Amino acid sequence: MVDSAQRLKLFRFTDTAQSVIVRRRCDAPLAMDEERYYSAEIVAQSDLLGGRVGLQASRQDLDEWEHCLDALQAEAGVEWRT
Repeated sequence: MVDSAQRLKLFRFTDTAQSVIVRRRCDAPLAMDEERYYSAEIVAQSDLLGGRVGLQASRQDLDEWEHCLDALQAEAGVEWRT
């Protein structure tokens, strides 16, 4: 889903009191060597506080997130980078 600020929502986890959203900006990627990085942000909100963190995600990062989300949907365990 693309919102009015031209951000593509990659995923959203939410319950009645809190949420975490990862969105990618729909601008041109940053090219470094042969890798391309896409501007993104993680937005966390709860009844008590909220915050936003900007990041750069590569195509490999997006592919890894897709595999993790597929595993979560299948109710399998997921371990993200440490």
